[in-house]
Order: sequence, then structure tokens, then C-alpha cells
Amino acid sequence: MEQFAFVGETLRRLRKEKGKTLERLGEEAGLGRGQLSRIENGRQEATLATLSKILDSQGVTRREFFRRYDLVETEALANERAGTDEPDEAALSGPWPEEISAVLGKVESFVQTTFHGMKPVAQGAVEIGDVVVLFRVMPKRAPESAEEEQDTEPAPAPRRRKKKRS
Repeated sequence: MEQFAFVGETLRRLRKEKGKTLERLGEEAGLGRGQLSRIENGRQEATLATLSKILDSQGVTRREFFRRYDLVETEALANERAGTDEPDEAALSGPWPEEISAVLGKVESFVQTTFHGMKPVAQGAVEIGDVVVLFRVMPKRAPESAEEEQDTEPAPAPRRRKKKRS
């Protein structure tokens, strides 16, 4: 498997998530529709300069892009091991195994508890048989200003000065 075999698929998913057409992305990134199509379909490699233009136009950092890339690659490898290119729709629509349902319930409970707190950032781990699932719950965006950050933390109680008695 090529080292960066899923760049095109990752870019396609990102573009579709943003609700953009190839034409629109091309205009914003200063690239041609055909070039973007070839990159997404794996018929052309993206140079670092081209990748940078695309990510800048989408407002996505390199870190976020490669996090998404890892997810696409992991999904493709899992499908490869299962002997298919696509997820099994019947398996996805059917009832979850009891062990998975229990884990999902714990994760959901953890997320709900976390977001009812003052600062929704947490992480945890859940064991599923021989596998340990690590996860982190974070706000989608960081507070943009000090005022907004103060809204998420309890304000310290005001201190009163003691008057000196004469």
C-alpha cells in the first residue's frame, strides 16, 4: 500500500462535508476542477503546495487533515481485512452486539456528563474484549476570547477586605 494512498479520498470527504463542488473548491483554492478530480480519484498525486492551497481554502489545519486521513486509512484497512471495499450495510443496520451496545452506552453517558459540566473536555478508555478504545471529548472550537473562556469557568468568589479596627 502506498504511503499516502488516501489523500484523495480524505480530500473528497472534506469537500463534501463542507458542501462544496469541485468547481467551487477549485475557485477558492486557485486550482482546476480537473486537477482536483484527478487528485480525489487517485489518478494524480497532490504536491505539498497543492495540498496546502486546498487545506487553506477549506480552513483546515495540517493536523486536522492528517487526523481525518488516519480515520479514512483505518476504515479502508478494516474493510480490506473484511474482504470488502464497502461497509456491510446489513451489519450496520442490524442490532449491535451486546458488548458493543454496553460500550456505546458508557461512552454516551460519559459524553453527556462531560457536556453538562462547566468545561467540556475529557478523555477516557473502555475495554472491549482484547481491545482498549481510547477517546477524547473536546469542544469543536476553542473559545475565541478571554471573555468567552470566562463564561465556561466558574468565577472566583470575590474577596472581602477586613477592616482594621482602631
